[in-house]
Order: sequence, then C-alpha cells, then structure tokens
Amino acid sequence: MSRSPDFLRRVSLIQWLWPLAVVALLGLQVWFPDLGDDILHDTFSNTAEGKRAFFRLVNEYAEYTDRNQQPLTRVLPDGVGDTLCILGPQRWPTDAEWDAILDWVSAGGQLVFACRGETERSIPRLEIRYLPRSGTGPPDDSLPPETDLVSQDTTAWWTDGRLLAPQGDEVLSYDGTPQVVVQQWGQGRVVVSASPLIFSNQLLTYGDNPALAYRMLELAGDVWAVTFDESLNKTGTPKTVALLFDDELRPITLQLMLLLVLYGWWNSQRFGPLLPLAASPRHNIVEHADALGVAYWRQQSGEVVLRHYLSALRGMMPRLSGGPRGAALALAAERMQCEPRELEEQLAAAEKATRRSRLDRRTAAKIIRRLAPLRKALRSQRKP
Repeated sequence: MSRSPDFLRRVSLIQWLWPLAVVALLGLQVWFPDLGDDILHDTFSNTAEGKRAFFRLVNEYAEYTDRNQQPLTRVLPDGVGDTLCILGPQRWPTDAEWDAILDWVSAGGQLVFACRGETERSIPRLEIRYLPRSGTGPPDDSLPPETDLVSQDTTAWWTDGRLLAPQGDEVLSYDGTPQVVVQQWGQGRVVVSASPLIFSNQLLTYGDNPALAYRMLELAGDVWAVTFDESLNKTGTPKTVALLFDDELRPITLQLMLLLVLYGWWNSQRFGPLLPLAASPRHNIVEHADALGVAYWRQQSGEVVLRHYLSALRGMMPRLSGGPRGAALALAAERMQCEPRELEEQLAAAEKATRRSRLDRRTAAKIIRRLAPLRKALRSQRKP
C-alpha cells in the first residue's frame, strides 16, 4: 500500500539528523579521529625518522612500557617508570621542566635524552651542552662510531652536532667528537646523546644498530619500567586544529555540543511523557568488590591495598605449612629456587612501604607483582 504525500512530508530528513548527530557525538567520546600534528619523529610514527620500532623493541624486553603525553611537571615524580626516554623532542624542556626532571633523577630516576635541532642548547645543572654541526656541507655519514658498546664495523651513526660534558663519561664518539655521555646525578643517572637518529626506524634496520640503541638505554640502569615522553612533541608544534578539540578540552567540547544537539532535538518535536523509573536490581558481591576497588583507586590508597595483601600472605604461612613463618618461607624458597633470605628481604621491604603516609598506586602494584610468585608458592603447599 502506497503512503500518502502528507505522511512522507512528516517523515522529513531533519527527524533522522537529530538522532544521528547524538550517536555520532557519543561515538566521538570513545573514538576520535587522528587529525594529525605533523610530528614524524615520535614513537607513534612509522616514517623513516619515527621511533615506533624502538618503542616496540623496548616493549619486548621491558616489564612495563608506556607513553606519556601529560606535562612533565604534572606527572613527575610518580607518573613515569624507572627510566624516562626523551628522544629528540620537538620542543626543548623549560627550566621548570628541567628542574622536575633532574629532581626526579636525583632521587633515583634514569634519564635517556637525545638532542636534535640546529640551535645550541644546554642542560642546566649538568653542565652538558649540545653544539650543532658547523659548516654548510653535509655531514660525513660513512665513518663508523667509536664505542665499546657493540662492534664498530656493523653500526652506523648519523649526527648533526656534538656534546660538551666536562663532568660526564664519554661512551661513544664520532669523527673525534663526543656523541654519547653518561653522568651520575644524585642517586640516578643521565645518558645524553647528540643525535636521536640511532633510535629511528631507518637506522634500526642497519647491522647492530638495534643492539647499540638498546645498550644506550641500559647505560642508564636496569630496563624494567620505561616511559617514552611525547608531551614535548605534542606541545612543540603549532595547533593545526581548533584549541577546543585538544586532548584535554575535547571531552568538554563534545559534551557541550551534545547538549546543544539535545536541546535542538527537544525543541523540534515532542518526546512525550516521562517514563516511570524501573525497579533497581539487587546488588551482588561482585559489584561491592568493584566499588571498593574504585574507591581505593580514587583515593590513591596504595598502602591500604598492600597492607591487606601482606596480611593475607602472613595468614597463609602457618596455615599451609603447619609451622612457623620461617618454615613456610623455606618451603616456598625451595619451590621458587631461591634463598629464604631473599623472600625475607622482599617481605621486609613491602612492610616498610606500608608504613609510608602515602604510597602511590604504581609503586604498590609493583610490590604486589613482585610478591605474587611467593603467594603462588605458598598456595601450592596446601595439603589435600
């Protein structure tokens, strides 16, 4: 049966645009297209100058790897891993950012920093200077680097500058100029490179360059948790889109647009009377556990969670082994193929951490992860 012209006129296009606009705005809250920022040398880039291959290489061997896109003054000291990599940033850190970085290093952090650009730069407090290459001709890229880290015959080094570091130890030079230096700073260590290209996708395809890049990372210390900073790349280029669609303001902008669309839809037609509220279902124990975990996460109460975890471990020892704590640790150490003294030291360090006034979530998670094998060994001792 054909529909009347009046009915077709009532079902106009505008009635479908409103719900489609609402669905689109809700979808943009979850996924937003990459508008591009003209950065070709970050760890997201697959270009020759990009460093995505090195990020994936480190991710294969490190226990924890992530990228940071928040301001360094905000995330330091607890928002990054044990090793912070700043590989050829688009923008040189400000004095306030350098103070935050070096204070974090002095407390035991490990920094790997690669310089880039054609402007002379200096790292405050470390007395390390980056001097761009002088002259108009292209650099000689045919010479091998001089280093003891890997074989010199199977590596390549591209650079547009050199370093001056009177207090640092030179570990790699090129054509008689210092290129990589290591300097102790407080309880931490700093590795500075005159070129970020050794970490690029292009150079990692040549010879032993992947091993050389990873050895430079190991110069800073143990490779356990590595954070690659992208905040200096993110804030170092002019905005190509409106400021309202920046990562920090985008959720607010989309919510305001959603309110405007809903208001327009509301005024364009009637929605009818309000529906009665449905009866709320009963809550189960899983929801209670989820709510408790969310409360701990919001309060950043890492010490409370760790204290409960240690209490559960202490309760398992006499119950499972039928003896004192030392006997339980001895049986667990035998199964884990380690010394009981090592387990005692892990427990002592964890108990010391619970006495802090504030324990960040990352540190608490790291300690619980290290104690997980002990819990597994204790559970395996359970008698049938």
